[in-house]
Amino acid sequence: MANQTFCQFRVRLLKDKETGQVVAEVPTLGIADYGLDSQEALTRLQRMVSFHLECLLAEGQLVPREKRSGKGLYVQVPYPLNAA
Repeated sequence: MANQTFCQFRVRLLKDKETGQVVAEVPTLGIADYGLDSQEALTRLQRMVSFHLECLLAEGQLVPREKRSGKGLYVQVPYPLNAA
């Protein structure tokens, strides 16, 4: 079995003042998701990041790469197999 390559993106967590929900966003990709708590928001965001990367590939666009640039919160997803 080949080694799996992963993409990782810095995440910002915010609390929505109106709903009280936690919003998790990946500024590099311009996407966000939410949850009742941080764990739910991160789980939903991870699925969204995977879907977003698959959509980029389907549209013939490049998958952005982000290097870990210090401490912080990151989401990690498998790099799409058909990415160049």
